[in-house]
Amino acid sequence: MNQETNPLSISLADIKHFVENELKINISRNTRKREYVYARAIFFKLCKEFSHQTLSKIGEFVGRDHASVIHGLYVFDVIALHKDSILNSYTKIRNEIFEETEDDLRKYNRENYYKIKYEQLLEEHQELQKRYDLTYETQNTTTD
Repeated sequence: MNQETNPLSISLADIKHFVENELKINISRNTRKREYVYARAIFFKLCKEFSHQTLSKIGEFVGRDHASVIHGLYVFDVIALHKDSILNSYTKIRNEIFEETEDDLRKYNRENYYKIKYEQLLEEHQELQKRYDLTYETQNTTTD
């Protein structure tokens, strides 16, 4: 599976691949036909669940904005109650993702994700602090 910069999440490309393979349509196509709207709703739901990406990034990946993702999540919740075929497709794709990524998902639960993310941010902060200190020292030595 392709991994984006975050090793704990499934890439948007992988999720898109799963959805498009199952439903046999291109969810990036610019159309409001029902089957595409429902397919994107499934994509948005899976991305929200597995990718740890922002709503904006999820939407941009299929040519939509964050508001479309929010609406798609709402659409999913409504149609999943009334259309068994949509819920079945979602469940099938979700199970395929679990099968493909079972080891990774077991290894990294939400708690570990935030712990690792914190450590990454801490390292980034320390690196920026070093650069700041170096810049500050350079400026003080040139003015003295």
